[in-house]
Parts: sequence; structure tokens; C-alpha cells
Amino acid sequence: MGFFGGMMGGAQSASMWTGNMIYTALQNSRTKKEIRALYKHASEANFQNRAVALLPGFNKQQLLLTSGEPDDNDVYDYQSKSKTAALDYIWGEDDTPNSVIVSGGQNEERVCALIPFVHKAQTENMPVIALHTGNQKLEQMLQNHSRGCEFISRGGLFYDVFRGMPTDDIAFLLYETMPDDIATPGAESLLRALIEVLLLTDGKITTHNLASFPLISLKTKIDAMQKGGLLTADEYAEINHYYMAGSSNSDAVRIFLNRLARQSEAVYGKPMSNFSNIKKMMNQKGVIAIDVGGSGNDLLVSLVLNHLLLLQSQGKEFAVLLDNIPISRHEKICDVLRGRPCAISSQDFVSSLFGGEQKGDDLFSEIMGNVETTVLFRHASGSSCQKWSEHLGKYRKIRIRYNISQNNAFMNTSNSRGLSVDEADEPRIRAETLGKLANGLACIHSINGILIADVRDS
Repeated sequence: MGFFGGMMGGAQSASMWTGNMIYTALQNSRTKKEIRALYKHASEANFQNRAVALLPGFNKQQLLLTSGEPDDNDVYDYQSKSKTAALDYIWGEDDTPNSVIVSGGQNEERVCALIPFVHKAQTENMPVIALHTGNQKLEQMLQNHSRGCEFISRGGLFYDVFRGMPTDDIAFLLYETMPDDIATPGAESLLRALIEVLLLTDGKITTHNLASFPLISLKTKIDAMQKGGLLTADEYAEINHYYMAGSSNSDAVRIFLNRLARQSEAVYGKPMSNFSNIKKMMNQKGVIAIDVGGSGNDLLVSLVLNHLLLLQSQGKEFAVLLDNIPISRHEKICDVLRGRPCAISSQDFVSSLFGGEQKGDDLFSEIMGNVETTVLFRHASGSSCQKWSEHLGKYRKIRIRYNISQNNAFMNTSNSRGLSVDEADEPRIRAETLGKLANGLACIHSINGILIADVRDS
């Protein structure tokens, strides 16, 4: 980080130099020393505008796919003795967890680039909630870089989303998770009646016992509980009112609960004795890794997102990590991410923004507006490479072509000077560069500049 600060300070005066100024100065130059100084001004001006650095040892011309003279150098070596220079650069100058995007490359590479985000959040006593699609490498990294971690997955804990919640919150979560075409006041009333009965009989609410209860016999169960003394007259009147208001929605509610339970059990298996305790883990400032499964689990993902939004409304502070979840398919993701540190890791972040109801470009701008660091590995998609190249921006590059020829023929001596200086907008990182990065090599962009380096843990 200090490298860029030093170079920026040294190049402040160079930023005032333009192609026209250098052209005029070259015309008036008389010595090679003056010409070399003008080349240096142009190079420093290019660097200040481009702000790209490499670790020593990389072939600059080949890696950045530049054309022109080898000495036309507006990329500089990043002087670091650290074995993890890329992670240090991602880490930044302090322990404040800042939002980061990690895209492209292999799974192991992306997981490694997420280490600073997780580690900094834990250093700052901030819980982390990671939503992933079965990434075991991510779970291993979270375990190694957290004070405590709860894994909600088929091989870990069952997602006990309703633990300790009052009836109103449970009903709210289920109602918000319902598809729009069946989310009616009547459906919510029927859910409330079912929840009240299950709390009195089973003592807890899970997606399994919600789905397994025969709604067709709910009225009979309510009447039997009143006759058996399990309900007071007031309780019976309230629950019976909920049932009567929503009885016509029983088929839609039953189908919804069955779908939600199937998706939950497909990811976590049958509910056994090992249930998650998210509130406890958040109070301990640990990490909660929630496997939301692959495609076809929209209801489960919606339930998890609604749960996080409910925790936010209750004043809970936490950082969010998303791994390989197609963002545009779930409109509430932006609500969860807004106003808090977040990390998004994806095979192709750009493609994950397209295909949903929201326009990809608008969603890209909204998310990237709060991101301070991007870590870009090799991308297979040319359109994604182009999108990232455009995001990284352009710089005004000054090109100089200058030569002197002398003719000392007998009785005739002449000197001629060839001169060409122009300015052109060039991408800081070309799209072709992102498509040809070697394994482990990443383009790391932050507010301080761009570093191309190997991302490794040791």
C-alpha cells in the first residue's frame, strides 16, 4: 500500500503534463538529457492515471497485452517481501471490513481471496453470515479464520430458523416467503392458527412439523384442545377466528409448506437432534455458514433472506458473505447487503446479475457503488471480461515517437527530427488480460490502484 502512496506523491507534478505540452517541449529540446526528462514526465503521468502495479518477475508486456516500445512503461513493480502480497493488498491499511467482490477463476482461488474479509470482520468482533451452495472449501476456510463457526448443511446442523421466535415473527417469515400469488391475509391467518396449535402440542416449529400436520383436521384438533382444557375460552376464540378466516386457503398453504419442507430436507436432510442456534452464535460474534443448496431452492433461499432481514430489523449487526448465488434471481439480496460490509464470491459475478427480473446493468451499478475492492481472476466469458474492463476504467495515455537523423555527406551536413506525440484513452486493464490470467493470478482493484499478483495463503 505504501508503494502507491509514494508513487502518487512523486507523480503529482507529472499529472499537469499533457501531450501538447510534451510535444512543444520536445520541439524546443536540445539535448538527450532534456528528451529523457520529457519521456520520464510522460511515463509518470501515464502511471498516475493508470495506477497499475505488478509483482516483480512478471512479463509486463505479455501479461498486460500492451503494444509499443518496451520502454513505454506505465506499469510498475510492487515492492513487497511478503509471501502473501496479494492478500496484504486486499487486506488494506486497517482492519475495517470493507465490501469486496471476488469473481472468476477456480473455487480455491476465490476462497483464498475471501480470507481478509472474514478475518477482519472477526477481528472487529462482527458476526459473519455466509450463504453458499455447498462449498466445502469455503467452510474449511471459515473454520480456520473464525473464533467459532456453526455449519448449517446436510453434514452439519439442521436449519432451526424458528427457534425462540414469537408467533408473530414466525407467521411474518412464512408469509413473506410465500409466492405472491398465494400470499393473502387469509393464508397468513391459517398459518397463525397452525403455528399456535403446534406450539402448544409439539413445543416448537420446524419446516417439517408444519408440513406434516394434516390441515384438513386442524379444526377438529382445535376443538379437541378446547374440550381437553388445553385452551382457555379466549385462546380458543382467537385461534378459531384465525382458522375460519383462512380455511378457504388450506390447499394453497398446504402446497406451500410441503414445497418448503422438501427443499429444506433436500439440503439439510431430515430434522434430527442437531439443530442450529443462530442467535447464540451471533451473540458469540462467530460465523454462521448456511448451505442454501443449488438450483431449484428458491423458497429456501427466500426464507433465509427474510430471516436475515428480520434480524436486521431487530438491530443485529453482522457482515454478509455470498458464495456462487445468482443474485438477480433473488431481489431481496440487495436489501440484505445494503448498508453493511459484504463479500460476494462468484464464478462469474457479471452473469449472475442477468436473467432475473432486475436489469443487470442497474443491479451492477447498485452493488458496485458500495464496493471498495474487486478481485478478478481469469474469466471464460468475453462479455464479462469486457464489462470488468469497462468498470476498471480508462486512462489518458501519452505516446511519444521521437527520432533524430543526421547526414554528414561531403560538403553537406543536415539534421532532421521526427516527432509524434499523441494522447488516447486506453483501458487500464484490457478485456483480453482478464481472459488470459494464469491460475492463481488476479487483478486486484481498490481505491488505491490496481495490483496484479498471485493470490495465495502461504
